[in-house]
Amino acid sequence: MTDPQMMMFALAIVIPLSMLIYSNSRITEAKETLRAEIAVLKSDLTLTMETRFNSIDRKLDEILRIVGYHETRITNLERDRH
Repeated sequence: MTDPQMMMFALAIVIPLSMLIYSNSRITEAKETLRAEIAVLKSDLTLTMETRFNSIDRKLDEILRIVGYHETRITNLERDRH
């Protein structure tokens, strides 16, 4: 095998290998970026859900207060009627 053939053979191996390594590093970078974005979205979603659940809890408390008030009024009206 001559020197130019050896050089071509080496380049035929080195160039695809280096491209593969570069591609893998880019894929790893993309995965890390995607994981970070997912973490941010998960955090935002969790916060939004907590806010919504707290709002529902407050509304349910208000409904229970109103129902209790009406129950007391109805009980008093029934008692006064008899």
